Amino acid sequence: MDNSSIKQNIRNKRKARKYTQEEMADKMGISLTAYRDLEKGETSILNTNLLKLADLLKTTSEELVLGYRPSQMEGPGVEDIKEEYTGKVTVLEQRVADLEKLVQSLEETILTKNEIITMLKKSLDGEK
Repeated sequence: MDNSSIKQNIRNKRKARKYTQEEMADKMGISLTAYRDLEKGETSILNTNLLKLADLLKTTSEELVLGYRPSQMEGPGVEDIKEEYTGKVTVLEQRVADLEKLVQSLEETILTKNEIITMLKKSLDGEK
């Protein structure tokens, strides 16, 4: 994320909260010039300033830097995903159990077939 995006996010959040630059400077305990420099991107935003800005603007540092809250991205939450995949895993486990039974049944059929072939060979050998 570039500096211009961060300063724009800070400015947008400040305006959404209807704070003036003077109010923000006062709340942060810095001069108006220092605050303006922060918002213009002329001063490096250190972690302490970023966290203070986020707190004052009732947001997160991630939202100021990224422009959105990662936890608020569209899509299902962790619990929804967990529930969805738990159901899928249960279905797959049942399918595996069914296939294991089928394999066991087929193995028994092959053994029976081999026994029949062996008995038929002995029968044919006895007729010669």
